[in-house]
Amino acid sequence: MKFNKKMALISAAVLMGISTVSAVEIPQTNIVQAATSQSRKVYFRKNSYVYNKKGQRIYKFKGKTAYFKKGATPSFPIQTTDEKTHYYFNTRDGKVYLQTTKIKGKQYANVGNGGYINLSNIGAISNSLLLTDQNVRVRVNRDTRVLNSKGQAGDTVVKKGTIITADGHGAIPGGDWIDDGVPQEYYHIVGTDHYLEDDNGTLLSQVQNGNTFDKLFTPQAMPKNAEVGSANNGTSYYDVNGQDMFPGFKSFHYQTFTIGGAYYLWNAKGNKAELFYYVGSGANQINLTTDGGNIGKDSKRTPTGALFVKASDVNLTQGVAPEPANTAAEAEAGHNAATSSEKSSLTDAIANAEKVQASAKYKSAASSVKKDYDQAVAQTKQISASTSSTGNAVNFAIWQLNHIEQSMQVEKIKVAYPNFLSPYDRTKILTAARQQYDDNSHDVMWANHDRDLILYTFKEKASNKYDQGGTVTKLNLNDYMEANTPNIKNKKGYDSSATQASINKDKKLAKYAQMLDYDKRKSSLVAKRTTPVYQSSTKIGEGASFNVNKIRLYQTGRSIKKGNNIGIFATLIVKIKGQYYFMVQEKNTYFVKASDVKLDNFSTSTTYKKYQRMVDKLTGPDHPMDFSLYAKVKKGARYYQTDFYYGVTNKTFNVQKNRYVSFIDPYVMKYNGIYYLTGGAEFNSDFDPEGAVKVSDIISMTSKLPR
Repeated sequence: MKFNKKMALISAAVLMGISTVSAVEIPQTNIVQAATSQSRKVYFRKNSYVYNKKGQRIYKFKGKTAYFKKGATPSFPIQTTDEKTHYYFNTRDGKVYLQTTKIKGKQYANVGNGGYINLSNIGAISNSLLLTDQNVRVRVNRDTRVLNSKGQAGDTVVKKGTIITADGHGAIPGGDWIDDGVPQEYYHIVGTDHYLEDDNGTLLSQVQNGNTFDKLFTPQAMPKNAEVGSANNGTSYYDVNGQDMFPGFKSFHYQTFTIGGAYYLWNAKGNKAELFYYVGSGANQINLTTDGGNIGKDSKRTPTGALFVKASDVNLTQGVAPEPANTAAEAEAGHNAATSSEKSSLTDAIANAEKVQASAKYKSAASSVKKDYDQAVAQTKQISASTSSTGNAVNFAIWQLNHIEQSMQVEKIKVAYPNFLSPYDRTKILTAARQQYDDNSHDVMWANHDRDLILYTFKEKASNKYDQGGTVTKLNLNDYMEANTPNIKNKKGYDSSATQASINKDKKLAKYAQMLDYDKRKSSLVAKRTTPVYQSSTKIGEGASFNVNKIRLYQTGRSIKKGNNIGIFATLIVKIKGQYYFMVQEKNTYFVKASDVKLDNFSTSTTYKKYQRMVDKLTGPDHPMDFSLYAKVKKGARYYQTDFYYGVTNKTFNVQKNRYVSFIDPYVMKYNGIYYLTGGAEFNSDFDPEGAVKVSDIISMTSKLPR
């Protein structure tokens, strides 16, 4: 994703009420040699008076009342300068710097005839936003969880009323989108990796910051004039020796290239070095065409090595072009056969690559990265074995191996409490695991009331992977996270299972904590006796903000009957004033005395075995994804609504006339002492609470609905 300047200008203009807007592409580095004064349309974003050079309000300006309403768009002889100032607007030719005058500590624009306008009242000049490259001050409107540069939310919350200093404003990778396909913009908080959504802040400075975050985005490009779609708009792919890899074929005119690096190659035909973009390892087949993808001959081809496109054949559409990894002179020197010294360096690179393939960082890297690396290693070995390999081929092979290896550097996610993950911790861990297994053969998901992270591997020969099932592997959470626990000293009589250190020193705490990891499809936590429910009068907090010392429990007047579930999402054991409690986090957070809770292993019962055997006979041993089961039920049977916490509610419905009820990811559970057939979320790609029927109402089960 990239902050689309064209769309942003249009969107901003609509919001500001400008009637006509010229959408322009803006080169960010050009400086316009503007005239000293030129008539330009000014958009007022606030009601505005006109002042003289002493900062005194004037009442007549050009023979009219010196007052402009919000939304007005008069034209003035705006003073600009050839020198770079801190205030500017953009045109087709680049930045135009505004000549400003400081009056009583604030910046003003000279609008001619002795008049000056406060910059904070000006929204745009010549239909382009007025911006500054200086830091700006922003007041936070509400308690807001900030994001990092990848668009991921963390535990840091900026409180309402906080005034932050921002040195950038724009879209970020992974950020949200707003209406009309325009990306949400964010402020970057100076000195941090924190980004605040601009909807959650009010700009206090006179002018909005114009420093965008292009460098955060992976650079991408498209063939020049791709939007026209003519026969000549595709671009050729080249090999490491600057040769057209597929003569007669080009990319599709709308092809998007992800740029992995910039590299000078020798163009033997032109007898010169040219800058190319590295756009792929050649590990996958690519689609080609003879006419830009309209009506000509299309083809799928397998690359013979790393893929390049000429930098001069494409336009950058996202990010910033990378610095070349070599020079034109080096490319010229390397177009001949590789020297023995160069070949020797290649041998060392291959030996190092084989060590990398056996390393932990390789195993934890994304599937696509491992595939690219394996392809690069294979290509390097071919280059090494060939007697005709050029110096450029050798040097690039070494660069490519190093370049891909660097992308394997995956930093573990820091969590405050490994035994008490926040929703944001789980989201980040899930994202990291899915990046590791980013192919069509796997899926990663949280399972078992969010206690387990599982890898689902689809059968390789399945004609439809969602029907054929797969295998399930429990992943090690410690491969993705590491503790960054706050240094909090617990008061006497207060503790929790959030840290392993607390569990290790308290046997009773350890006993209860072990019960949290129960298998919800085979067992449940139930009340030994009718037991009261407690809540905290203070906010529990999550992540780094959790502090067991701040929990203040009171009895609610509600209770859980003997034999009933205490709740599926029991997440933590807390010790408050010497008493141990299960903390349950569902729609509301509540507490139950641990001494009143036991583990009910209902999978050993005759009833469970009877009906789960019926389910297993239909599903088989391979956990098919999105498998549907149809249960035929007795006349008058009721269908019970379930919630997102897998609880059975009191809301029921009549079963339809055909007396069959369907469930995705079916299994038998015991809830509040009664056995039900229900559906789960683990092997359901689009989970919605599946409902439940009592197993005592089931006549038969089938995988196909009878006609």
